[in-house]
Amino acid sequence: MAKFRYHRGGLRESMETIIEVSGKQDLVDKFLKDEWISLYNPTLDTVQVKPYGYDDRIKWDTHIVTLTEWGVVGFTDGPLD
Repeated sequence: MAKFRYHRGGLRESMETIIEVSGKQDLVDKFLKDEWISLYNPTLDTVQVKPYGYDDRIKWDTHIVTLTEWGVVGFTDGPLD
């Protein structure tokens, strides 16, 4: 299981949105249930997860999650399969 947090104005607000996901497909499935993100029809091809750097504040090997035509959606605590 990996942790995902939505991008918000600050780290505290972002950390309040943490959910667990079992992989990239699970994350896409959750996006499809989101009122706003689902409007962009997220798929395995349009959701990208890339290394972003280590965040010492929260001890995460942070990966950035972006959606084509949306931009940054959030961050994970590691790579997703």
